[in-house]
Amino acid sequence: MEVWIVEEGEKRGPYQAYEIRDRIERKELAGNELAWHRDREGWIELREMDAFRAEFDKSPQELARSHPPPLPPQPYPFLRFFARWFDVCLYLLFIFGLVQLVGLNLYNAMGGSFRALYFLPFVCVEAAFIHLTKTTPGKFLLGIRVVTPEENALSLQASLVRSLRAYIVGLGLMFAPLLTVMCHTFCIWYLMRFSEAPWDTTAKTRIRVTGPLLFPVILFIMFFVIIVALLSLVLMPAVFQAWEELSGQMTGLG
Repeated sequence: MEVWIVEEGEKRGPYQAYEIRDRIERKELAGNELAWHRDREGWIELREMDAFRAEFDKSPQELARSHPPPLPPQPYPFLRFFARWFDVCLYLLFIFGLVQLVGLNLYNAMGGSFRALYFLPFVCVEAAFIHLTKTTPGKFLLGIRVVTPEENALSLQASLVRSLRAYIVGLGLMFAPLLTVMCHTFCIWYLMRFSEAPWDTTAKTRIRVTGPLLFPVILFIMFFVIIVALLSLVLMPAVFQAWEELSGQMTGLG
């Protein structure tokens, strides 16, 4: 059935019936527009046409059911893993580089209270990024966004809570490598089992992925390699000092 509609004082059409129904569902047509099709003698309001009367009588629940349900969330374990470690390595490069820049001994610093506190600012930085931009540098390059169920940006409080839970459950406080590996193993299992991370379950946040696109992925790999290489250079003196200390202990035991 072909239908003509008067919109903004102009006759427009012909439209197929399914096109009219789609526009009604999208609330582009209010129903008071004059409409006509070949079986009618004159123009009447669209809502008075037998073919479309039921569309305007639908309840909000019926309208919701007429749309397909949203796709189930996808886990994206590798994208999320590499995006997080991009952000972590970028932060470590900054914080360890700052320690070296002010003339402190990184190896000695990591043996004191600095070891327990050095990663806490990361929680605040990540929360601020997600609150303001819905993403972080690593997530941005891989097309990942963190949003509410309504697709809005998280509040600062929700972002802080989410980042803190990810810091504790996902990274194991970044205090001991073995604990971090154990937390990673649990979180990957949880992510594959429930299609969302533990901190997204409790915060009711949603992960949206657009891509990843080829050029941003190339940029991601390039920047990641550069960051890891620079981080290795920054850590090298501390690694050598730790190795010399360990060698001295082994020699003493021998």
